[in-house]
Amino acid sequence: MKNLSFIFLLFLFFSCKSEKGSKDQGVLDRVLFDTLFPSARLNKVQKIGEHRYTAYVLPSFEPVNQSPWFAFGLRATEKKQIELVLDYGPHKHRYVPKLSTDRVDWKPMDSSKVKIDSLQGRATLFLDVSPKKLYVAAQEIETPQDTYRWMDGLLDRSLEIKKQLAGKTVLDNHNYVLSHESVGSNHAVVLVARQHPPEIPGGTIGFKSFYETLFSDSPEAQRFRNHFNIYAFPLLNPDGVSMGNWRHNAKGVDLNRDWVDFTQPETRAVRRFLNAKAGEGKKFVFAIDFHTSYSGPYLLVLDSINETKTSRITPQWLANIEATSEFEANPRRRNQDLPYCYNYFFNEWGSEAVTYEDGDEVDREIIRKRAQVYARELMKTLLNKKKDGSLTN
Repeated sequence: MKNLSFIFLLFLFFSCKSEKGSKDQGVLDRVLFDTLFPSARLNKVQKIGEHRYTAYVLPSFEPVNQSPWFAFGLRATEKKQIELVLDYGPHKHRYVPKLSTDRVDWKPMDSSKVKIDSLQGRATLFLDVSPKKLYVAAQEIETPQDTYRWMDGLLDRSLEIKKQLAGKTVLDNHNYVLSHESVGSNHAVVLVARQHPPEIPGGTIGFKSFYETLFSDSPEAQRFRNHFNIYAFPLLNPDGVSMGNWRHNAKGVDLNRDWVDFTQPETRAVRRFLNAKAGEGKKFVFAIDFHTSYSGPYLLVLDSINETKTSRITPQWLANIEATSEFEANPRRRNQDLPYCYNYFFNEWGSEAVTYEDGDEVDREIIRKRAQVYARELMKTLLNKKKDGSLTN
């Protein structure tokens, strides 16, 4: 990938010079575009006028939904403002661009500096560039290495968590599971995150906050961990994330449509791991698949007929959330014939499950707070269900 990125950078250098060809005019009139980092996505840049450029951003695979991920760096030899049009071909602009100078701290662009052409589906950005590199991305960039560092930090702080290799990806990268096992209990909760690369608000920020709440020092969290096993897959699609894919894995498959046929190594790794745990006597009572939607936050839940076959954890959980916080759960029912991850848990294991969707542009502190509330109320609900003996699994 590094060699390919380097070739692409040279391509920008030689193909995007001013038509005048002056030796004083360097890369895009001394504006350098950079894709030499994981999760970058920028296909081509064209100069269209003085300080004006078009950046073409296209998906690796078709068909694809309207989730046009872009991520690139740029810098100039002197301070100036440039006009940059984001062109997605037949696809439509979706995300408020985020800016960073270090790929750690991110801020959404001021709306006054973003002009949306809703008819063409393009966005024009007015960017202040300088010799200091500026990163521009659809969402905050969270690379696999970032997620792995977070995982290792958890291991340093808690002896209860173990990092295990669940399997390999299409590109032979590691796919990890974080395991917590409670002595004397077979009931288990499973969390899956980041099947779709751009879905960082719910799939990374929300997931991390939820998981960290389960492993907090609160008496309730400690009691929960004494009674439940917890298995989490924090990054199911590391290949797609590294490649800057809009939705797919490295083979062009939407992983959240592969939970019936299991054609991909990523979904097969989860199935194989859970089959092994079931063979040890573990019983999966609840599962959450973390995502992000332009219309979030909401939860995809079981249809009304299938809900009657369960311990009714979900309706009690949602009622508790709304009774104890300002958050509305906003459940949306879906048919269990669809090949989604949360349906797999119900159809294969009889486990209640939901798809947890947060919103593209929801304030990040609200995302974290929501996840904390949802985690606390789930722990309370499951502990109460276990106490009164109403867990059917």
